[in-house]
Amino acid sequence: MQRRKSPALAAALAIIPGCGHFYLGHNKKGIAYLLGVGGLQFFGLDLDLSVIGLALGVPMELGGGTLWLYSIVDAYRTAKHMEANPGFSA
Repeated sequence: MQRRKSPALAAALAIIPGCGHFYLGHNKKGIAYLLGVGGLQFFGLDLDLSVIGLALGVPMELGGGTLWLYSIVDAYRTAKHMEANPGFSA
């Protein structure tokens, strides 16, 4: 029998990209988020919409930051799905 995983802990661990998914046993997803977020930040490939952000008075960023936030939500949702469906795996 598989131990239950905490959705809150998965989301908290996902603050470090990929760690929430590693905790859940979804290693391929964890590596993908780690490389995706890290790569976008490291290589500066974020789609900075500075002109739009300047016009709205809000700095906007699409790319690494958005993917990082999505990975936190995805870790939480994945843990909730695993909780509701005990046989669910990667």
